[in-house]
Amino acid sequence: MADPTPPTDPDRLSSLRRRVDAARGSEKRADGAETQNASSMALRYGGEFGAAILVGALLGYGLDTFAHTGGVALAIGLGLGFAAGVVNVVRLARTYSQANPPDPNAKPIPDDEDD
Repeated sequence: MADPTPPTDPDRLSSLRRRVDAARGSEKRADGAETQNASSMALRYGGEFGAAILVGALLGYGLDTFAHTGGVALAIGLGLGFAAGVVNVVRLARTYSQANPPDPNAKPIPDDEDD
């Protein structure tokens, strides 16, 4: 008995890809970029910020160890790491805002002061 070859109809194949992507939860917008949920964005922001502070602190600690500066380089490294973390988070937020503009037809959020 001959094994029939599966049909390779492009419409069926693209339909299958859409269903698999929907089941995985990785939806794509019309421009091809993947949408990100709030938890993944929060983890990314926290990871970028924490990594910058950690790298600054480790570099400062390493410089303190070799130069015997008594913690001055650690404090400077923490400060520079904090600044780099803030810059990274602002850059990520700007990129996300440009990729996902707000809907101009969306209903405005009511202000608590307007009661």
